[in-house]
Amino acid sequence: MKSYIKSFLFIISIATGITVDSIAKPIAATLTMGKNKQDFPGYVTKADDNNIYVSQFEDGSAAAGYSLASIHEISWREPDDWKEAMELWNRNDYTGGTAAFGKAMEDYKGLAESKHPLMKDSIGALAVFYYMECLRRTGKFSSMMEPYLKVQRVNLGSKWQDQIRLFQGWSHLAEGKWKPLNLMMEAYETKESEIPGVGDFTVAPNELPLKAEINVHHMAQIAFLRAKSTDELANVLNAELSELDPNSDETLEQRQKLAIEIGVMRSKALTDYSRAFTINYGQERGLALRAMMASMRLIKRMPNFSTNFVMQKEAHGIAKLFNGISPSNMPAELSDLLQAPVDPDAGK
Repeated sequence: MKSYIKSFLFIISIATGITVDSIAKPIAATLTMGKNKQDFPGYVTKADDNNIYVSQFEDGSAAAGYSLASIHEISWREPDDWKEAMELWNRNDYTGGTAAFGKAMEDYKGLAESKHPLMKDSIGALAVFYYMECLRRTGKFSSMMEPYLKVQRVNLGSKWQDQIRLFQGWSHLAEGKWKPLNLMMEAYETKESEIPGVGDFTVAPNELPLKAEINVHHMAQIAFLRAKSTDELANVLNAELSELDPNSDETLEQRQKLAIEIGVMRSKALTDYSRAFTINYGQERGLALRAMMASMRLIKRMPNFSTNFVMQKEAHGIAKLFNGISPSNMPAELSDLLQAPVDPDAGK
């Protein structure tokens, strides 16, 4: 049987003029092919848009290539290293997953970019996706730039595309491109014109919802990215405001306009940060903690925070929640929020 397979693949490789250099770790698979739909076991080493390369040896040596058009089905045997990587993912061990999927991305890169339908969602392509997700979930946003270019090229199906589009938002965040990020997030919003009553002030501007068809895990990311970009753009306006003469009548109107705009933007950012750590019940822990920290920092930056009991109470509540989830990660500059604020009107 092995001799027949070897001869069969060798003949096809000669006929198609395909070289047999292996560039990927072999994966055991069974190929169903030919008019009689016969099964041929072997070890796949790589694939391009038209051809797949298979060896009869476990080490992938002497791989022969043949046309994907002649194949009806490919049944893959999941490699042990891939099972281990997925176990890390399922345990939420994203640090370990980063290393495991990074290695898999390199080992199985020969399968990743084939655009043939039979090669959709191959281990090589999925490795790039999960590697990026592990980087995102561990906050290594700047490291996502190179694999982001790869994930756009690999052959992944429709179920992965919404998250792949969101990877662009995280790349904007890594580069500090706040305006492009903010504009990108607008595409996920339900527009004012689509909501009854907005013109009658029944829905506040900072409470515009996200489109209903978006799943909650993506909603949490969108809320955070929209909050972060809005927060940073408000800081830019605040810097402009600080440069204006606070005692000049000539700048009074401009200062008032900027102050109002900054207030609305920060209110919107706070709403979105809250969405980010509550909308999916904080299932993505790293994202929830980042959103909580950003909320606390933003509240503390508010001009009247030191005298506003409502703001202090809100920040204290978030601090207690954060500390209950991950006390070791509470930033030193926010630890004072763990102390309950005193109501100035108590006892009056």
